[in-house]
Amino acid sequence: MLKNNNYKKALIILITVVIFYGIILLLSDLNKISQILTSVKIELYFLIFPLSFLTLLIQGWRYHLTLAKLDIVLTFKESFLIYLSGLSMTLTPGGAGSIIKSHILKKKTGRSFSNTTPIIIYEKWLELVAIITIIGILLFWSNLLESQIIFGIGVFISIFVFIIFKKNIGLQFLNSIFLKFKFLKRFNIEIHEFKTATKQLTTWKSFLELLGITYLSKIIPMISVYLVFSIFDLNLNIFSSSQIYFTSLIAGILSFIPGGIVITEGSFLGLTVKNGISFSTATVLVLLVRFMTFWFPTILGFIAIKKLSKNL
Repeated sequence: MLKNNNYKKALIILITVVIFYGIILLLSDLNKISQILTSVKIELYFLIFPLSFLTLLIQGWRYHLTLAKLDIVLTFKESFLIYLSGLSMTLTPGGAGSIIKSHILKKKTGRSFSNTTPIIIYEKWLELVAIITIIGILLFWSNLLESQIIFGIGVFISIFVFIIFKKNIGLQFLNSIFLKFKFLKRFNIEIHEFKTATKQLTTWKSFLELLGITYLSKIIPMISVYLVFSIFDLNLNIFSSSQIYFTSLIAGILSFIPGGIVITEGSFLGLTVKNGISFSTATVLVLLVRFMTFWFPTILGFIAIKKLSKNL
């Protein structure tokens, strides 16, 4: 389903990640990191993983309901596997490769890309709105300058995206983006069909229902990240750990770098150190949180896409 050159690009990105992680580990002093890992109950970390899977189930449920709003009837298992398959493409710029879900839906249901692409854009917009809102609320507890900046940019982009994709000029802009990436060129958008699907998804009832589920899917990671912090007996409450996590996450997303790699980790590391945590401990925290919240879902995505490929 994916061409060899896409695998090569993914491999290059993975190599870059390994090099970057290796550099921050060396800068952190491997001996200190070893001491940190032996001084904490690392087995507690793996007990947190079911929460990460619960997050994916909630997001898969939202995807299932979104499909239903476009009269695409699939079992929850089918919807969930298709949703997971999109996570395998988070290593593409801005997660644009998530459009592979539309490719799978076309194979399974015959629905055109113009009909199902709005789902991907709407999902990403809901995610952005939910996280930005949470960051805004968390500013009442911890007024970080970085979070203020991310909040301001996020609000602007959220409004911009909502307006532009309700207009024809936005769809023309989307088509122009598709033409710039070889793997997206075949996903040309038919404006009328796209707008019809968008109208179905953006009714107030659908918006409130899907946004509510999105908020729920963000509360679980807040708990997960806080539990990772608590393993190290750090003097940070759930509001501070959540603000660090979400601010770093949005910084990575807005960078348009595949998976927010380096930017997310660098932001997370910097904000953690700014909160009085040693560089070595912060490094371990960043790696543990990113594996749980990013690499674990990405790995599951590759497993899902391999399973789906056999049945298409």
